[in-house]
Amino acid sequence: MINNTFSGLEMYKVAILMEEEGYDFYSNGINYTTGKTKEFLLAAAGQEFIHKERFTKLFNELTTNKQTDSEYLFDIVVTKYLRNLIENQVFNKNDKPRDAFKDLKSALTYSLNAENLTISVYTQLYERASQKEVSEILSVILQEEKAHAAYFSKLLEEIIA
Repeated sequence: MINNTFSGLEMYKVAILMEEEGYDFYSNGINYTTGKTKEFLLAAAGQEFIHKERFTKLFNELTTNKQTDSEYLFDIVVTKYLRNLIENQVFNKNDKPRDAFKDLKSALTYSLNAENLTISVYTQLYERASQKEVSEILSVILQEEKAHAAYFSKLLEEIIA
């Protein structure tokens, strides 16, 4: 599990990387689907992209508002380290997307489970955060992820009904 000594900027960087992982996963699933499942995956990938952009904006605002050395966060080695911390935590690259996305119900179920895992990761970090700034950032991220999960849940309820 990720420890609680990360700065606010590092938390945003982790969130950006998690959103990239989700975007890549859904975008890959698009290659194996058609019809409503493909439309759903396009929308899900779009939401991941929007979240990444929002977190990137917040990251940039935080770097602008603080006199802090954040250049290291753009270093490829640091990015790889942070990516390795989160890799396969939510979107397991060993899963075969064809199985996860065989139909709309499977895609929604898998996606909702992935969002709930994301919420779990961020909740654990939030509960262990010792700095107010980090708690506030994680609170924003959690709100975004909970909205994403609620959207998937609503769609799943609609197709089951």
